[in-house]
Amino acid sequence: MPHKIKRIFRHENTIYLLLLPSLMGLAVFYVIPFGISVYYAVIDNAVSRQFVWFDNLIATWNNAAFSLAVSNTLMFMGVSIPLNMAFALILALLLRPMSKRIRRVLLVFFLLPLVIPSGSVVFFWRNFISINGMLNRLFFTYNPTDWLNSEYALWFVIVIFIWKNVGFNMVLFQAGLDFIPKDYYEYAAIEGAGWFRKFRIVTLTYLGPTFLLVFILSVVNSFKVFREIYLLTGTHPHLSIYLLQHFINNQFTNLNYQLMASASFYIFGFILILVFVLYWLQQRQAYL
Repeated sequence: MPHKIKRIFRHENTIYLLLLPSLMGLAVFYVIPFGISVYYAVIDNAVSRQFVWFDNLIATWNNAAFSLAVSNTLMFMGVSIPLNMAFALILALLLRPMSKRIRRVLLVFFLLPLVIPSGSVVFFWRNFISINGMLNRLFFTYNPTDWLNSEYALWFVIVIFIWKNVGFNMVLFQAGLDFIPKDYYEYAAIEGAGWFRKFRIVTLTYLGPTFLLVFILSVVNSFKVFREIYLLTGTHPHLSIYLLQHFINNQFTNLNYQLMASASFYIFGFILILVFVLYWLQQRQAYL
């Protein structure tokens, strides 16, 4: 018996030892920086370091640039994420009855934007939607428009986001669809359900966990679109695509760490609340 206990403890110690590098990386690159951000959010500046508690959060909330960034970010997420999820689910459903060979070829095609370097992505889109780009040459020869400096800029950013992320979400939806037993569809057909009723009752019901995962990843990836926007337009883009990341980046450039930390705290709180609400809704649906 003691020998078995020693072996269990040795096995647990090995697991913790293997997890140690990952835990150290998590602490160094995420936990500690987040703690530093919270500290900067409640002090007046990095020199006197006097605690002002919620003053920085209030000042950030009342900042006009922050309000514009929040409005644009919510608008971008509210349009791009549902469209991205809808297109990904439609593509997954369309690819499902195809042969494995065709599915593999199409999967590579849709996943290709994920592995293309950001520099190449920016080069492509700049040559496509700039004032001398392909879009103007083909369709707007006599009235060319610098699309990223116009009121249509947000819609092109949405297109770039969907183009880059729809393939990955499609793969996730395909995995979720594969876990739904075919017996459910056969039973629904016996009961006289049509394709729409099968989709509503069977597919959407059992894709609940996949929807939650895809939505959370889409929210996280929506913040990453700043990289392409920054490389395309710089620190001060058109007002319609001035996002929260622009605000944070500009505060870092101006050495205003208090506003930067406060804005980061708001983003963290938004994502945390959103995840908990979605998790609660999924758990409630599971018990219904």
